[in-house]
Amino acid sequence: MIFVFWTLTSLHHLLSALSELPQPVNVAITSTNFLHMLTWEHGPGRPADIYYQIRISTDMGTAWVPVAACQHVQYPLVCNMTEAFSDPWQFYVTQVTAKLRAQASWPLTHPGFQPIKDTQLDLPAVAVTPCQKDLCVDLLPQTQHLWEFYNSLSYELRIENSDAGRTPFFQEPESLKGTVLKNLAPGNYCISVRFSDSFIPRQSNYSQRHCVVTAGISPSDCVISAFLSIISIAVIIIVILLIYTGLLCLRKIHLPPVLKCAALVRGYLAEKIFQRGYITEKRL
Repeated sequence: MIFVFWTLTSLHHLLSALSELPQPVNVAITSTNFLHMLTWEHGPGRPADIYYQIRISTDMGTAWVPVAACQHVQYPLVCNMTEAFSDPWQFYVTQVTAKLRAQASWPLTHPGFQPIKDTQLDLPAVAVTPCQKDLCVDLLPQTQHLWEFYNSLSYELRIENSDAGRTPFFQEPESLKGTVLKNLAPGNYCISVRFSDSFIPRQSNYSQRHCVVTAGISPSDCVISAFLSIISIAVIIIVILLIYTGLLCLRKIHLPPVLKCAALVRGYLAEKIFQRGYITEKRL
């Protein structure tokens, strides 16, 4: 009985101590390019010397871990959580508690944050350069230290031709570098990009367009190529005809067996006629 009375008395004092400090309100996390900032506001009627402590836990059921840089926050009410949220794939839960000497408020809990999903990412910049008759497209992350993460995401390019009546077409690059747009007609092309990732849903609008002029494959190039092909074929045909008619002699030409036999017979007859004196000189 005495133990129960002591427990209830201690609990009463504990609840009284907790209730003396107002709970913080309006906790929020803003995150851009994996820079995570936790903010909150004072509760009503808070004492002048009040300060705040931040703790985090994960969805794996681990214990609450204090955020070292945010154990005595007074002003401004901001905590940089970038190092605390070090694993971009982890799901974090955050608590904010008001403190004043031995007193503490009820903690205010943020519902949860997953960096890879909840951070706001700037679209990569589009770099387009002519590659002879093609266009080479590179995507450049806004922050270089996040290159590997940007390279793991999926994107969609929108390619527009300034000529009236031409509809845009789309292409999904395999990486940030090395996308080549081939077989383009001459003209002014404008290219924009957006996120298009099904594994980590991150849809966005298209970025600003980056425009460049390409020479493409012009009609004159096609005419010249066709003309050279015709000349080459004509030269080959003429050479074959010259060889066939005997006007162009080739050494070590291999005759068919029938022609070889005919040549041997002719030579034999000519030799016999010469030996009998019918002709005064050999003619093959």
